[in-house]
Amino acid sequence: MKNSHFFVPWTDERLMKRFLYYAFRVLLFGAIILSAPAVADPVVRIAVPDITSLLTENRDGVYQKILHRALENLDVTVTEQFFPYKRAMMVFEQHGADCIYSFTEVLERRLGEDAVIASFPLGKFSYYLFTPQDEDPISSLSQLEGETVGAVIGHETYLDGVLEGHDVNVIWSKSDAQNVAMLEHQRFGAMIAAVPDVRPFMDELSYDSKTPLLESYDRLTCHNNEANRQFLSNLSAQMKGLKEAGIYKQLAGQLYVEFEDPAPAAEHSLLN
Repeated sequence: MKNSHFFVPWTDERLMKRFLYYAFRVLLFGAIILSAPAVADPVVRIAVPDITSLLTENRDGVYQKILHRALENLDVTVTEQFFPYKRAMMVFEQHGADCIYSFTEVLERRLGEDAVIASFPLGKFSYYLFTPQDEDPISSLSQLEGETVGAVIGHETYLDGVLEGHDVNVIWSKSDAQNVAMLEHQRFGAMIAAVPDVRPFMDELSYDSKTPLLESYDRLTCHNNEANRQFLSNLSAQMKGLKEAGIYKQLAGQLYVEFEDPAPAAEHSLLN
């Protein structure tokens, strides 16, 4: 038994030490896992521009009501931050927000069609020329050559193309309400505004409902990435269901504008 001195028997003491060693490592690993900061659920940041009656700082605008109802059945965290009209778009463009209400076509032109994606419509809007209620409506900008009209600051993002080629001076004010007051005081002969935004002032205005200057749709517009594509796919399905169930009309009241499903092929790919 010349090599017997190399054999070390396993004593109870050695077993206990080894057990304690592994137990300590397990406890240490568990402590590290528990102390690590939890990964927060993804948050969708939405920029909210000031649009008369439709989007408000108090979060009670028509489009906000529709969006909030659609979100009730979705497991997603959303934050909203209100900005002046033009600043909201700047915040989105600089990636200070994941999504923004409206501006779909404008942002497609500025950032590229592949840079943004959009939801099922929140609503339809149409720009018209408005005159005082007791005057005949004006149907074309050509009737106002050399004259002055009123419009809301920021709406040039939509109206620049409409105004191009016309000798019309535009006074840009802060709100539709201010323009209505200026129209009544004859600061200009007509104002450009959108329906449904301006509907609360319709009793004071006249317009030709058959000759819109521009028609489009307000949607939730987001940066084009995988997370937002999944978010808008789920959201659009909910919104379309609300529209078909008559909830849009219920929530919008007098501001509701009927529209057929105008979803382009790209949007349908999100829904299907």
